Amino acid sequence: TMSSNDKSEIGHYVVTAHPSGSVLSAVQCSFLSANSLDVVIAKSTRIEIRQYQPPPSDDNYDGGTIDNNNEDRFPLLLTLPINGRISSLSPIRFTNSSKDCLFFTTERGGYALISYDEQLAKIQQSSGSGSSSAVLSHSSPTKKKKKSDNDENDDAATASDSIIGEHYPIRTHASGSLTNYSTSVIAGGRRAECGPLAAVDPLHRCIALHLYDGFVTVIPIHRGYDINTPRPNAENGGGGGKQPPRGMTSTKPFGDAFHTRIEQRTVLSMTFLKTHPTRSTYIPQLALLYQDARGFQHVISHGIELSKKCMVLYGSTAAANTNSQDAIEIDGKPAASIMPPPGEQLKKSRIEGGSAMLVSVPPAKTAGGGTKATALGGVLILGQRQITYHSTAEGATKVLPIGQALLLSCCPVVEKEGSSSSSGDEDMLRYLLGDETGRIHLLVVGRKGGLVANLHFETLGTASVSSALVYLGSGMVFVGSQFANSQLVQILDNPVPVSAVSNSESEESKDGANPLEETTYLQTLEEYTNLGPIVDFDLRPTGDESKDDSVGTNNYRQSVVVTCSGVAKDGTVRLVRNGVGMKEQAEVEMEGIKGMWSLRRGFDEQDDTFLVQSFVRETRILGVQSSKDLEMDGSTDMDDDDEEEEGGALAEVTIGGFNSSKSTLFAGNVSVGGADLLVQVVDDSVRIIDSATLEMVTDWSPFRGGDDESDDDEPMGFITVASSNECGQIVVALRGGTLVYLVVENKDSKPAIRKIKSVTLEREISCINLRPFESTSTSSDDSMDVDGNGTSLGMQRSQLVAVGLWDDFSVRFLDLNESSNTLGQLLRINLGRSVDANIGNDVEEQATDSGQHMMARSLCLVTMESQSTNSTSAVNNSTSSSNKVDMLFVGLGDGKCISFGVSQPEFSSDEWLVHSRKEVSLGSQGIHLVPFQHGARACVLATGDRPTIIYLTGGNSGSNSNPKLCYSTISLTVEDDDEDEGHASHRNISVNVATPFRSSLLFSSTNKNTSSLCVADENTLRLGMIDDIQKLHVTSYKLGMTPRRIAHHEAGRVYCVGCIGGAGESAQIGGEANMGNCVRFFDDSTFEEVNRIDLEPFEMILDVASVTLCTSPNSSGENYKPFILIGTAYSYPDEDEPSQGRVLVVECNSGESGNLKSDAEDEMVTRCVRHVTQMPTRGGVYSITPFYGGTLMITVNSKTHLCKLTLGDNEIGELKLVGAGHHGHMISLYCKSLAGERSSKGGNSRGKQLAIVGDLMRSISLVEYLPKHQVIEELARDYNSNFCTSIEMLTDNIYLGSENFANLFVLRHNADAPSEEARVRLDTIGEYHLGEMINTMKLGSLVMPSSSGGTSSAKSDNKSKSDKSEGSAVEVVVGSQTLFGTVDGTIGSIMGLGGSTFAFLGCLQRAIFAVVRPVGDLSHERHRHYEADGRVRPSRGFIDGDLVECFLDLNRPTMERIVKWMNDDGRWRIRDDGSGVSGQSQQNLMDTEEDDTSDSPAQNYLTVEDVLTAVEEISMLH
Repeated sequence: TMSSNDKSEIGHYVVTAHPSGSVLSAVQCSFLSANSLDVVIAKSTRIEIRQYQPPPSDDNYDGGTIDNNNEDRFPLLLTLPINGRISSLSPIRFTNSSKDCLFFTTERGGYALISYDEQLAKIQQSSGSGSSSAVLSHSSPTKKKKKSDNDENDDAATASDSIIGEHYPIRTHASGSLTNYSTSVIAGGRRAECGPLAAVDPLHRCIALHLYDGFVTVIPIHRGYDINTPRPNAENGGGGGKQPPRGMTSTKPFGDAFHTRIEQRTVLSMTFLKTHPTRSTYIPQLALLYQDARGFQHVISHGIELSKKCMVLYGSTAAANTNSQDAIEIDGKPAASIMPPPGEQLKKSRIEGGSAMLVSVPPAKTAGGGTKATALGGVLILGQRQITYHSTAEGATKVLPIGQALLLSCCPVVEKEGSSSSSGDEDMLRYLLGDETGRIHLLVVGRKGGLVANLHFETLGTASVSSALVYLGSGMVFVGSQFANSQLVQILDNPVPVSAVSNSESEESKDGANPLEETTYLQTLEEYTNLGPIVDFDLRPTGDESKDDSVGTNNYRQSVVVTCSGVAKDGTVRLVRNGVGMKEQAEVEMEGIKGMWSLRRGFDEQDDTFLVQSFVRETRILGVQSSKDLEMDGSTDMDDDDEEEEGGALAEVTIGGFNSSKSTLFAGNVSVGGADLLVQVVDDSVRIIDSATLEMVTDWSPFRGGDDESDDDEPMGFITVASSNECGQIVVALRGGTLVYLVVENKDSKPAIRKIKSVTLEREISCINLRPFESTSTSSDDSMDVDGNGTSLGMQRSQLVAVGLWDDFSVRFLDLNESSNTLGQLLRINLGRSVDANIGNDVEEQATDSGQHMMARSLCLVTMESQSTNSTSAVNNSTSSSNKVDMLFVGLGDGKCISFGVSQPEFSSDEWLVHSRKEVSLGSQGIHLVPFQHGARACVLATGDRPTIIYLTGGNSGSNSNPKLCYSTISLTVEDDDEDEGHASHRNISVNVATPFRSSLLFSSTNKNTSSLCVADENTLRLGMIDDIQKLHVTSYKLGMTPRRIAHHEAGRVYCVGCIGGAGESAQIGGEANMGNCVRFFDDSTFEEVNRIDLEPFEMILDVASVTLCTSPNSSGENYKPFILIGTAYSYPDEDEPSQGRVLVVECNSGESGNLKSDAEDEMVTRCVRHVTQMPTRGGVYSITPFYGGTLMITVNSKTHLCKLTLGDNEIGELKLVGAGHHGHMISLYCKSLAGERSSKGGNSRGKQLAIVGDLMRSISLVEYLPKHQVIEELARDYNSNFCTSIEMLTDNIYLGSENFANLFVLRHNADAPSEEARVRLDTIGEYHLGEMINTMKLGSLVMPSSSGGTSSAKSDNKSKSDKSEGSAVEVVVGSQTLFGTVDGTIGSIMGLGGSTFAFLGCLQRAIFAVVRPVGDLSHERHRHYEADGRVRPSRGFIDGDLVECFLDLNRPTMERIVKWMNDDGRWRIRDDGSGVSGQSQQNLMDTEEDDTSDSPAQNYLTVEDVLTAVEEISMLH
């Protein structure tokens, strides 16, 4: 029998939370269009296309600071996921094409040739895949929807079917696997040690690949191939690489690949020699840099005879061949292809050791002095101590000694205008080189008279350690890095001091920079986040743990991921947090705020002046005052924290026209007829105030009766709710359910309020909203002549008002058109999710809802906009496209937020409709919705115990995706160092009321992508700035050295970081890397270094852990204390395996103890790190994990031990081994248990005390500690040979592991199996190829746990009025959540899935395989195959979350085809609880809904909305 926790681990869902930022390679070509210069960047399993867009003043740059506008300078236009890890990337241009194609290979031997399909991009754009009709991945409701589902096969000839399965505007011309061409190579060959290597002939005749030692694979290129062949109709859909490549009806771009044998075994680099494009008749010449068995390095060239499919080795000759279809044409006639004479064939022996790269140099131009120019160029050999230029044809060899540096990257410097050659017989070639320390060098090859005259080498400055360099023109360089952030760098004309261009955040890293470099030619303009390599990470909780005990293993706290990233000088600690950060600028205690509004003194002003605060029986106003005014008036209420800014503060002021003795219901700015007015609504009147004099000019009261044009003069009740907009439209709700529509007029320069009409509803009104839609509203001077012509441009008049009632689970749209005398109902929206949202006047129909009857507390009408440079629209015109969507948001009293897309009537006979219903739980308190502008984007703030910003996204990250809603929680950032409370750097807050507040005096930032808010809870009013709104935010702290291990000590409020020294001047090649290692302690809020422990020589840090230990033998709770434990090993050069190590026990207080010293100068005295004890070990301490009973388990070399700490009266501790340890491993690298998770939740182990041990070679073993005998006993093991890189214990019986071939595997222990043989074996229930090597995994989550504990029911949202489809609900059941970090900088999440959820997502995954065509036609199933040590098995037990969630971005016809495939397949109905089919029939595993046979056909078929809702639900859990 399976436990309840194990039933949530039937399958596992792997999804990326933060994509890889590690740049493997980058090239520049014209990929998107003929005239574009695009930078194509390979990042792990993704291809990114960017374009550099120079500023207008680029040519006149004077070396000063350039304004940085994030992605404006180097925008991301397109992102392409690849089914394989990219190993090489090369552009290829065919003779009759003006655009470049991309040829790339993967590490598993796959290859593809792709090009950008502008025609398909236009079809996708015109079909509405990015328009408002597909917003939120839902379509607008249509009455013919069911018919289109039934008759879908008859619509194959329609235009929409041309994009079925086409998600990316990419055409695949060729694809395949290089390992399929020769089985003999695979059988006898070994993968290249320095490979795979790739090179493309400069004349695009062939491609050479070095995949196996002793072999070169050659792919001939048909240069006459036409990439613009008509695209056939895709009526059969895509198909995961199973369909033949399209566009190849007449010819193929490639010939048949062939393998050729070479004598050189260890090939380090290879390139094709460049030949003269019109004079050369030589066959392709492939130059190889190789190393022989004695360690000497040589360069040699071979010819490739394409017609004979062979390699012509050095020294041989080849007969002329004119029959080849790829022969070079001279003067329009094919010329003979021959091998160069032996005297011109390239060869150079005994070059400098340490050389790692060959760079081909084009042949010299014809010299003016009559010197004959060569037709074959030479090569640059980049070594560690010298750079060599060699050309056998020229008979020249030039050697340039350089300082010791390992050169990693190279790119030519070519301006867009053409060659940079000078006049006469002299030309210059320039190359940028990047070395291992991050320095960028300029190499100049000077030639004169056709020969190389000199080599010049100059260091420009220091940037990130580059793996790829791309020169963009005008001195701009893209620096791609695997070990640090990628950068956009400008080369200055004149050197400037390093301090003038260094960023403020990099001040701490000056120790890691070269002290000799006082000036630099480089200025970093932009940085692009790269977390790789993530060596280790820990989780820092930011949210409170849920009190719901029923959640079980789902009960995780929202955490910040703290990573060890980077190498050497680029070593950093990164904080990765989910949500939006609000940097606190000011804070004051102020209780009882019930509402807040911001007012501008002048309507056209940008800054707000007044902050109106409503209390129970009064209204207070804070005004912005400058510093000069504050010097004269000391009554300052809130000071700005940024003292260096001139700025000002908020002080309490009075507005004469405001009624301060009553609670304000609404306040805002109004502009009518050129008059700037303020409006205040209290319970007995609507007051209009002149913004210049601040005196009341007119008012309206419900107790004074009507005006001249009103039909009734009877007094009405008190005002309960009010709303207004800037055009002067006011709607107030009175007691008794009466709604009154008022308009502010400006007759003869005298403002007045006129009552237009009113209506009485059946219930009391709870909330109203009058905000106009941008797309559906009308300008104010068109609808009402009384407003005159003074309306500001951009002001809009609302056509409707949204109304919510008490005890009514619906929202109504009422008509504000003055053609009718009453506020007629345009639409009534049912907030339930099992019936149609668009209902008529049938009040009883809402009773069919699923039991949720929480009424609306807040409404918000807003036009959301997602600005994007989408690949389908912006690549040709460089203009931003935007998706505007009219939205209705409804905040409920139980913390839920419901959103709808609103469709306006196109004709007068049409009706208002809502669609795309989405319900999200944002906490447990009632929600108030506040719209605000973040730059040019409209966002909505939802208040509550988990304040959340709602915004629209889609395409703004470069992917061709549909616009969809995103929800990001707000975390507060406090940077006040003067207080002793020790605020966390990022902590969650609750918000009761909020309002946007913009002031250049209070907030110093001028970035257009920031906004400022005023928020208040029960006791505190805060002013803060919102940073960039995105899902994940990364904060970087530079170390100047390589971080290796990290742990967050919550009790001491510190990060403990184990670092590898030698980042400064001692970081030399061959230097001692074991000197200067240390453990550094940083404050977790300010990141100031609290303490530092220097380790002994040759002592390496292996693990750091924060644990709570029991310090007394009786295990009483009073004696539990938190400690930091550090495991080390002495790595002596003469030892293969460490023989010595130690465990350090450290205690760190937080400075918050009951110490009487509270002065600022004594703070560092109370904040200390105390060394408690240490324990020497006979080997390296590889892993430390907390165990049951306040003990800990450690692994020392091949042994596993249990340890216990005892403290004496003098606080001197002693760490001892308990009982006998466990032996039987090669090297026990990892140890994990669930004791830490359970102790943090207040639980204790009543059953077995289990742990798992990960071995270097022998996979995972399950061990149990027997307290009675004090023995660690092995219960079971995995008998597969997995080289573990990380492990995690999900439940007592389910274990997760990763190994060095970038695979994931899941093991299960059958503790209740009847046979002993089954009980001692860990069964493999899941295998999956991730594509990136995982360094560490930890249980936890980046997002706030949902109120339902991770289990939610994603109900159907059908547009029919019947609720027959309620039975087709897709239940999303999630178990454990594990975060992982990879070498390439990816942070991902692995979630356990229940049986029914796994069956549904598995069916969806197979449907996407079958329908959606992948980039390059590379098979997704082949990509995810589990391969290790020659074992190849299909993936099982895992769901690719990135693939599943791409369903949200597909076009509507593709979605419908996928859902039809799922319904035809039927396996999504499986309800498997993990117990298998023994004892139950196959029929019982299917959800057949036998209770109602008449409705079973409707209940057993999915709709697009069902799938969308389920995928959206699971996408919000990570």
